[in-house]
Amino acid sequence: MTESPLAAADIGRAAASYREIKSRIMDRRFAPGEKLSEVRLAAELGVGRSPIRTALARLQGEGWIAVSPQSGTYVKGLTDAEMNEVFELRLILEPAVAGLAAERMSSEELAKLRRAFEAFGTEIAEGRVEEYFALDLQTHRAIYSAAGNGLIHGILVNLLDKVHWIQRTSVGSPRPSSALGEIRDLLAALESRDGERAAQVMRTHILRTAKFRNLPAGATEAEAPAPEAPAPSKEKAEPTRRRARAAG
Repeated sequence: MTESPLAAADIGRAAASYREIKSRIMDRRFAPGEKLSEVRLAAELGVGRSPIRTALARLQGEGWIAVSPQSGTYVKGLTDAEMNEVFELRLILEPAVAGLAAERMSSEELAKLRRAFEAFGTEIAEGRVEEYFALDLQTHRAIYSAAGNGLIHGILVNLLDKVHWIQRTSVGSPRPSSALGEIRDLLAALESRDGERAAQVMRTHILRTAKFRNLPAGATEAEAPAPEAPAPSKEKAEPTRRRARAAG
């Protein structure tokens, strides 16, 4: 059955409305707790209420907005628990992906990243935080793609919107000065094809971001605690315990 032109147009308007409303949530033009009116959104975006309704339903399904009898439709954002879950999942997946990318990223993609870093420079001047976020995003996307694992790529790409939102809503955010140094170290590891180093740098980058997010308001980057070393695995720890028992 062929879809009518009107139905196709509604789908297109709903998709465009979804992207615009989500963009406003991402950059905090719509702050957490803010009420969203179908009538106002329809007027602002120049569409009917039906596409707005469809867009809001999709955003609700993704956890970005909520609907309650008392408050109506409002921006939900992410809870502290959900943000912690994002970091936990990143810690599980991204170091491994960075290690794979160091082995598999093409010379052309590495050169493209190097040009982006050189164009950005070595420091983040006032007013250039958004440019840093774009560079960080480009780096992560390139790593996800180069790793060559479609399943992991899909999971991490879906996380990027949440990471983008967290960067703008964290109490101590942004922490771009030290973070820029970390992703520079990551690029160096990729260029040297050192998978183990790339994984280590990625893990440190994520841990420091997570820890800095929990600093009190007004804290400086220097006050961020050093990332904790991962506990030795059971397999690695067991021989050590056996040697200790033998020595005793």
